[in-house]
Amino acid sequence: MPTALLKNGETVQVALEDLEKFIQENAENIVIQHIKRRGKLRKNIAESENITV
Repeated sequence: MPTALLKNGETVQVALEDLEKFIQENAENIVIQHIKRRGKLRKNIAESENITV
């Protein structure tokens, strides 16, 4: 079940079928978080060892 963080600090779980309606009604109250990556992206094993799948 998706979870939304609101600007008042409350977290709300929303059913998947109601998610679109919830986002439209509460767009100004939802906090968008950006997460920084830690470390490098890993290559696909097949690419790094030249293995065809």
